[in-house]
Amino acid sequence: MGKDIQGITGDVMKFFDAKDKVAKEAVKDPKKKYSSDTSQAMSTVMQLHELNRAEEELKWHFINQGHSQLWNQILLERNAIVQRRRTQEILDATAAKNRKKEIDEAITMGLCILVAAAIFMLVAWGVIAMKGKF
Repeated sequence: MGKDIQGITGDVMKFFDAKDKVAKEAVKDPKKKYSSDTSQAMSTVMQLHELNRAEEELKWHFINQGHSQLWNQILLERNAIVQRRRTQEILDATAAKNRKKEIDEAITMGLCILVAAAIFMLVAWGVIAMKGKF
């Protein structure tokens, strides 16, 4: 029995990779090959429905082989990985936003210093010009 599950491990991994890929592609390029929003929605929903049905069959295969605990562990680990990935994406987005803010502030500060230096130079030039007349 154990060899049956171990023998399909590679196929199971490919299945989940394909499922994730379909879900991501559906969101990635919404105007890729569809003539309407409805056809895109139908295609996406039908593909995900088929993948969910296949996942359900896979789940029952694990259960029928006496590996329901293994299936539960796979789902728990998948959920943990998704949560870590989402957390990292949020942290990366926040870091990028903060970095952009820092760059904007540095540019603003540089421009303020440049303007202040230009004003100082104009004032100094005016004072020197005025002393020359007196």
